[in-house]
Amino acid sequence: MPIIFCFFVFLTDNVNYNDLFELRKYSATSKYWLGDLDQEYSVGRLPIYPIFIFIVYKIFGIDNYNALIFFQAILGFFSFLYLIKILEELNLSKNLIILATIFMNFSMLFRFSVFLPNCFFIFFLIISIYFLTKFFKSNQIKHFIIFCLIFAILLLTRPIFQFTIFLTIPLIIFYIYKSKVSFKFIMILSLLASYISGVGIQILRNYNFDKSILYTSQSGHHSMWIVACLSKKYACGTRDMEVFDYISNKSEEKILNSTNKNLEQQNKIRISVTKEYILENFSFNQFIFSVFFSYLKVIFHSSLIEIYGAFDLEASALYSSGENNLLGKLKNIFNSALSNPLILFWLISIFTITILRTIQIYGMVVGLKDKKKRIYVAIISSMAFLIFITTVGLGNPRYRSEMEPLLIILGAIGIDRLYKKFSKKKF
Repeated sequence: MPIIFCFFVFLTDNVNYNDLFELRKYSATSKYWLGDLDQEYSVGRLPIYPIFIFIVYKIFGIDNYNALIFFQAILGFFSFLYLIKILEELNLSKNLIILATIFMNFSMLFRFSVFLPNCFFIFFLIISIYFLTKFFKSNQIKHFIIFCLIFAILLLTRPIFQFTIFLTIPLIIFYIYKSKVSFKFIMILSLLASYISGVGIQILRNYNFDKSILYTSQSGHHSMWIVACLSKKYACGTRDMEVFDYISNKSEEKILNSTNKNLEQQNKIRISVTKEYILENFSFNQFIFSVFFSYLKVIFHSSLIEIYGAFDLEASALYSSGENNLLGKLKNIFNSALSNPLILFWLISIFTITILRTIQIYGMVVGLKDKKKRIYVAIISSMAFLIFITTVGLGNPRYRSEMEPLLIILGAIGIDRLYKKFSKKKF
């Protein structure tokens, strides 16, 4: 499916989607490494995706977007393949409904055709979960060591796993401590070393750049975008750019007047200004309401809205603002579905996602009740939860894409349990 989608993108001449995504920001660092010192070198961007772009540009030529998307599609192929292998390890791979939840997952599929690091995070997450699953079945240390190595790479791909030290890692350590595996101390040490090395390499990059001691300087910029989203009644969707510009300008003014202008200090200033704006301009009810809708969008929104926009397909009813008239927008969407198959397909997608979310929650619940699967399901759920909480305010299915492999596993457990439950009944 990722390779087929890749060739569809080639045929429609939408390889870079008219600069719709962030290739230039990641590509600049890769070009800088290739010797173009006029490019903006952004040490705040985690290095794995720029390294990939660097390698492709080095072999196939600078700005060879066709090569980039093709090799991302190959990554997508192996991602889907190893996701199926995970289900095989769990004895869940022979159900056609479960397989359909993989191959029809547009949120994950689309990621391998756009130039963002999400596709690499999905790939390494699936590979890491594969070896973690193998470890749970065999208790062989070699599988766990490979998991730890890939876990370190995840921390150098996207910063969303930095909070695993508070939840996922303790759960894994708990399992190791309670199980009958050998070399417990070595495995716990390897796990902690993988986290420290992943975070530590990025801290060293920042320190080498301007003596900053921080993991990611993206958090300050990210917080400004979050507030710009939360300033809208129903979060993103569309951002309030007046709010973003105000926070950005105030931050830059404080940075300009600061004696220390390194990345660490800049990041602290942006976060501080963002907090001040929230406290001064948000009522508690408004803040909670907007946060709630942002999470609701992340959970239930269909990635078709991204795909339609990227290919400039006519689905205007989906993009009209519902800020002042939500019911009017919904009415317009349903009326448009009668004449526009794209809108109808979007509605079917939303309905399907809603059913899947219900089954995935069910899968998590029944998995946690199963003594054999309990700790495994708890670890998978903790990873999904930690990714989920970082999406506050954003309301975009792009930020759910990294959760999708985890949700598919939980959904597979739920579908399998429902299948067994109903197959026992006599009709």
